Amino acid sequence: MPAIRIGQLARSTGHSVPTLRFYEASGLLTPTGRSEAGYRLYGDDAATRLRFIERARSLGLTLAEIRQLIESPGSAAEEHARLRHMVAHKLAEIRKRQQELANLETELDRLYVRLLRTQDPPCGHLGDCECWLPTTEEKKTMTDEIICCGQICDPSCACGTAQECDSDQCCGGPDAVNAQVLITLE
Repeated sequence: MPAIRIGQLARSTGHSVPTLRFYEASGLLTPTGRSEAGYRLYGDDAATRLRFIERARSLGLTLAEIRQLIESPGSAAEEHARLRHMVAHKLAEIRKRQQELANLETELDRLYVRLLRTQDPPCGHLGDCECWLPTTEEKKTMTDEIICCGQICDPSCACGTAQECDSDQCCGGPDAVNAQVLITLE
């Protein structure tokens, strides 16, 4: 297949010309030459390289990491080992972020419950006080309760426990439960 110009490559791969120029400036894509009129020319391998770049980006690799993979040629086993190493780091980052998000979710659930209980805050402005922060007693209480349908379920609720609420039996039956989202606190 003859060399194609940047516009043709862009159309055939679904990329924009500025994106291809950016990849070229980043060292990820190299034209095979230029036409007599000065247009960038790309060979058969350019579309394959673009698919590799897009797949790597979709996996969360940075442009610098992709460039490192491209610029460090070696045996197939060495290249796979480098990629495996990068993917292992991405997995570790994602797992750490998932744990951080789970912790944040728990904290937000607890704050939400606290805010539901505060009918008339004692201060005028949240930014000037700590009244919206839970007290030690409230922290203990929040871990022992479930809020559903806008009411507090105690351990003697029809559901049997405060930790696992069967929404069909809690606080007056399914009609009452459908009014609110079930929030389970740890």
